[in-house]
Amino acid sequence: MNCDSAFPDYTKKITYLLLVLAAVGGIVTQLIWGWRVSVAFSLAALFHAAFFLFLRKKYLDWTETGRDISFIGRRIAGFASGRFILEILLSVLVVIFTPLNILGFLAGLLSLVVATYGERIIGAIKE
Repeated sequence: MNCDSAFPDYTKKITYLLLVLAAVGGIVTQLIWGWRVSVAFSLAALFHAAFFLFLRKKYLDWTETGRDISFIGRRIAGFASGRFILEILLSVLVVIFTPLNILGFLAGLLSLVVATYGERIIGAIKE
């Protein structure tokens, strides 16, 4: 696999898995706990999907302009670190300003872990 396509391919896979988890998780939580948990779960999973779409776009922009790989790596790491701050702020906003369930939102944020393991398992099965 070409190094230039590894990161965009990975972000595409993770984004797809996060969208599937947002849909399936939203349906399952709706059936079990109701709309407040369902919407919170789906919004958090969609946050991660949007984040990976953003990273993919930035990576492609940087490679098109010929940026150095160390520059790209530092920027991706910086955005990933900033994501944690955004997660905390979004969690606080969900608690203060919405009727959504915070536990559903936190479970949706954990969908990234499930998507990461799912991608690894699918990759191992394909090999």
